[in-house]
Amino acid sequence: MDRRTSLYLYAWRNHIDVDYFPMQTAEAFSVPIGGTCAIALDPTKIRSEADEAVKLSHELGHCVYGGFYNKYTPFDVRAQHENKANAWAVYRLIPWGKLKQAVKNGITEVWDLAEYFDVTEDFMRWALSYYTERKNYKFE
Repeated sequence: MDRRTSLYLYAWRNHIDVDYFPMQTAEAFSVPIGGTCAIALDPTKIRSEADEAVKLSHELGHCVYGGFYNKYTPFDVRAQHENKANAWAVYRLIPWGKLKQAVKNGITEVWDLAEYFDVTEDFMRWALSYYTERKNYKFE
């Protein structure tokens, strides 16, 4: 089973609706609904299968840990929710052990790693930064 199918199956198993419709500005978003959540993806703004996987896994991250921000409170930090959603997506799409093995096997360029893991280059950069700077993991 490919990764995108696996992500949609994960959503289905967890009662998370995923719908597609054009949006003016957003490319994707998720909202809490009655104890679960729903995800919207704009199909006109999905640039590739890798982009779809990144967007879907990020939104699933919001749903899984309940990370929805409230613009009406000064104590809610949007970046914190976005980082947690990205971290969930990184663990799901680019597990550290597989990334470390890929680098050990000579796949070291960002574009090459992104292609290998079927994610966007921007997301791969975020993942590398997350693992090496925030988690302090080493490739040795």
